[in-house]
Amino acid sequence: MSALGAEGGMDGTAVVLATGEVGSMINQEARNDDVVAVVDDDAGTRHTISTWLTESGFNVRTFGDGRALADSGVSPAVVFLDVDLGPGTESGLEVLRRLTTASPDLAVIMVTSENQPETVVEAMRAGAYDYLVKPLNRERIKTTLTRAMERRGLAKDIARLESELSERPAPFRHVVGTSPAMEELRRQVERVLESDVAVALFGESGTGKELVARAIHSHGRRRAGPFVALNCAAIPEALQESELFGHERGAFTGAVGVHQGRFEQANGGTLFLDEVGEMSPMTQATLLRTLQERTVRRVGGVHEIPVDVRVICATHRDLEREVRAGRFREDLYFRLVVYPIQVPALRERKADIPLLVAHFLRKYKDDVGRTVTSAGHDFIEALTTHDWPGNVRELENVVHRAMLASDGGELGSQHLPPDLRARAAGGPLLESAARPPEPEEIVPMRELERRAIAQALRATGGSVEKAARLLGIGRATLYRRLAAYDSERR
Repeated sequence: MSALGAEGGMDGTAVVLATGEVGSMINQEARNDDVVAVVDDDAGTRHTISTWLTESGFNVRTFGDGRALADSGVSPAVVFLDVDLGPGTESGLEVLRRLTTASPDLAVIMVTSENQPETVVEAMRAGAYDYLVKPLNRERIKTTLTRAMERRGLAKDIARLESELSERPAPFRHVVGTSPAMEELRRQVERVLESDVAVALFGESGTGKELVARAIHSHGRRRAGPFVALNCAAIPEALQESELFGHERGAFTGAVGVHQGRFEQANGGTLFLDEVGEMSPMTQATLLRTLQERTVRRVGGVHEIPVDVRVICATHRDLEREVRAGRFREDLYFRLVVYPIQVPALRERKADIPLLVAHFLRKYKDDVGRTVTSAGHDFIEALTTHDWPGNVRELENVVHRAMLASDGGELGSQHLPPDLRARAAGGPLLESAARPPEPEEIVPMRELERRAIAQALRATGGSVEKAARLLGIGRATLYRRLAAYDSERR
């Protein structure tokens, strides 16, 4: 291990952070149960790192080698681990592999007296995430350790929140989120479960209004009955009445048989009318009569058919404005909007993004054909900079696309769409060229990245640190890319 440097630094020291989970902001100081282990055969180094971290509020334990740590029974949150632990014992890389294999979520900070790219790449391949280069001072050590704690904190938070969600009744497990906005939504839903009151769900497209409607049905008194959904915006105006109320044989051209409408199909259960604001004026009038009389008359029919249906409607429009503009019937509005519930937009609950990402990673794990274990801190940070006009539906598509773009392992910002990466970096989006490029002219992003890295390394004489600065990325990110390319070559 190298000698200690002057003024709070250590000469010739590089640090590599290995971790297996996504990151989140937590308190800068460690909690009492978050032990930081320092494993180094040099007593002076152990003492210095321990002193710096203890003064910063961390709970530190020191060990002379990996075996001493294993025999101590301590389960640390983060480990500072020397690469060269001396003769007659495991090397730091061997201890790293053993620790991360036994506990994938454990963050390990590798400390080495020589900044050798080959060693760093090997550590990255074993699960490394970040590293620091000389001169190393207490603030850089504290910052690196704090980030490791943040990642561990988010991993624990996600596990806790998922446990809480798993304890909820089944319908609410699919309404993912624990932010104040989502807790208020759940409270509103719980108030209408044992009633047949007409519920109107308001919110932007993609917020999950149908999931909320299904939760109300599956949790309410009509859960034994059917749940029938109709998207009014997807049905041509001429067919809306037939879809809702059914038709008799010969009622119109193409009506070759009797058709039960959605009201009859939902008898005894719940009818969900999505985008009810897109309903034609004629259909609105027939719907009002059906709600008043609790009967339906099929198109071309003469008999009234009794129906017992709870109606839940949803729209992204301002129905009050539509009423004032004469586009939506006021009397129908008062029939449908008895108990309004607002479904929050994703930009109003960005704290739920890590939990939603974890949910989508599980949802699509069998679809992408490769194992994507987690999402990196840069990936989560990039997502939180976006306002998500498409809400949860847009986020789901982005995560699914990123999983398909990755080679497995951890998702990073490089797997995001270019426009989202540009916004996260604070840079302007590229304007389109005057002549659209031909398909064969398009170079895949991964190849462009590979070429840029090679060019930067040539320009800096192989200096990873300088190349990372030229590329505008972190050193650890560049080492991860090099490790991935090396694995592909192998």
